[in-house]
Amino acid sequence: MSGLTPDQIVTMTEILVVLMGIGITWLVYRGSENAELPGDARIPDPSQADDTVPDTRGRTL
Repeated sequence: MSGLTPDQIVTMTEILVVLMGIGITWLVYRGSENAELPGDARIPDPSQADDTVPDTRGRTL
């Protein structure tokens, strides 16, 4: 048997779930300040040709 009471197991589970939620949230939003937001994109120069390779930096859907 375990040396923990059912209340201690429930408390430890609650703490671990909260910490996992915080960790997952941090992972999702880490580096998001570098994302290109709508309206922040540079307007390309019409006299230059389009890039042949798509820009894959930043966030995608």
